[in-house]
Amino acid sequence: MRMVWGLLLCSATAALRLPPTAVKSLTSGPGYAVLENFLAPDHVALLHSDVAHLSSSGRFKAAGVGDASTNRVAKDVRVCESCFLYPRLKYEADGDGAAREMLYPLLDGLRTDLQAGTGVELSGLLTEGAYMSYPNGGFYKRHIDSYPNTPQEIRRFSYLLYCNEDWQPEHGGCLRIHLDGGVEEAPAGAAPSYVDVEPRAGTLVVFRSDVPHEVLETSAKRLAIAGWFNAPPEGSAGRRSTIAALAGALVVGSVVKFGLLGGGDGT
Repeated sequence: MRMVWGLLLCSATAALRLPPTAVKSLTSGPGYAVLENFLAPDHVALLHSDVAHLSSSGRFKAAGVGDASTNRVAKDVRVCESCFLYPRLKYEADGDGAAREMLYPLLDGLRTDLQAGTGVELSGLLTEGAYMSYPNGGFYKRHIDSYPNTPQEIRRFSYLLYCNEDWQPEHGGCLRIHLDGGVEEAPAGAAPSYVDVEPRAGTLVVFRSDVPHEVLETSAKRLAIAGWFNAPPEGSAGRRSTIAALAGALVVGSVVKFGLLGGGDGT
């Protein structure tokens, strides 16, 4: 019965599309789009079931910063735990089956809509994603998700799906998208310019991976799915580099390591 419910939700999810106005804002607008109530409460409930299953199995680990070769826990930069959803072939059987039957087609649809609407080629094989759980006091300082001359440079669009059903303003934990023209820091003398996005359940956020952002400190547990839609690597050398980076995803230790997850993993 539960699987039938999941399949029905999966069918409903297939109808969820990125509106043209959202896609336009990524290319000729401010570089981000926020869609409140994108996921229905039943979809969010499925994701919570998935997370409960993963938590009981001890699958969440301290999230680090840096790429596969430099990954480390840096609690002055980030306090968060993560559990990977990709590479799909490795992780799709780990959680709640009904939840995954809903989630993976949803993310594939978002990638297809982005590629069709922006003209940017995106590789379904290289999609990234993970659950990100911020505890009371969790945060992530300002950063970007796509760094030149690193495995992350193929990231084109970052996405977030929030799962916080009872979020209140006093809980904090907003996503702050910086619009001051800087990167990891604001330009000297620039006036503050940013948008804060409340992490309410069902909200979808998509933004260009070179847009600086941060997670403000939270005073309640904060849950999201965070990930990236990536361009295919250029040339054989780039392809070998990416494959080597993805191999880092298979390393499991005290710090979660994922070849393409680095300074920007886990918004």
